[in-house]
Amino acid sequence: MTANRARKKAARRRVDRDDVSYREARRRLLAGDDPAHRHPAPDLSILADLPYADGRPVDAPLAVAVVGACRAGCRPCQETLIPALLADRATVAVLAGAVYGLWPTAGPFASSPTRAWHPLVRQAHESGDGAQAFTALEAMSADELAQLLDDALAHWAAGGADIKPIMLDLELDDPDEDEQGPVYALIPGMAKTPRTPLPLLYLEPETGPAGADDLLTRCGWPRWDVPPLPGADPALPDPDPQWRVRMSIAHRAVEQIAHVDDEGRDDIIVGQALDLVPMSEDWWNLVDRVQHVLLCGPVSADGHASPAEALTAAVAAGPVMAVLARVSFC
Repeated sequence: MTANRARKKAARRRVDRDDVSYREARRRLLAGDDPAHRHPAPDLSILADLPYADGRPVDAPLAVAVVGACRAGCRPCQETLIPALLADRATVAVLAGAVYGLWPTAGPFASSPTRAWHPLVRQAHESGDGAQAFTALEAMSADELAQLLDDALAHWAAGGADIKPIMLDLELDDPDEDEQGPVYALIPGMAKTPRTPLPLLYLEPETGPAGADDLLTRCGWPRWDVPPLPGADPALPDPDPQWRVRMSIAHRAVEQIAHVDDEGRDDIIVGQALDLVPMSEDWWNLVDRVQHVLLCGPVSADGHASPAEALTAAVAAGPVMAVLARVSFC
């Protein structure tokens, strides 16, 4: 079921419960003012004192609502609120500046707009003058601004790890057994790179349709010619921000692997976890730091002592596909 259909279904349930019109129920759901649907309200009073908006008014309630929706993992509210936030560049400036103004680097996997903006926001942090940083942000295209905000919100979402996610009253249709797609098991590992270790997930096929053809054709993952074999630094694929590894903050577990289209809607689902199994503390902390996960497959763990040995065997047996995916905290 699409997100839009799910929202309509939830709204119709509220019609039955509250005896209000369908249009009003849908408005409540999208606006976030349904009494049955609340997010944590983080304290963002610090934003008022930051220089990055260069004196322009900041919509603090909107910032609080967006960060709260991100920390709660509420995608319908994010889909509604983030476009409004992108129309308010001053508020984007303070939200992004609050993250990147304090950091000596933007991070190895930040988007190009974030890396380009980072020296200016650092200068604004040190001098207290945000004029240049805000001028540069105003000059960004809509796509560049969206990438900067996406980078910043990933860190704001991770900062709410102590907040339990609130489940929105949405249901998904039960999948038709005859139409069940490929199923993969996930094997966590770490890849050695020249700059930083990188969290890695090996995909092990579990059903007939899963495998190299599925990852190459349906998912469009490129062939990976130089995987991180033992003792060697990998040649990494380019980051693809449209591939997302969604991580449950409350469970510290992988929730879903998906591809989003240009409008931010899921168009390919590689895996949906049935059981949220916590990752190791080292692996989770690495994900929290680098905000990306290297996905590769197909790999079979049968008969191998370690994931690295399984990958070596997979390379020898046939093509291995990989993509460097963005992490979204839910």
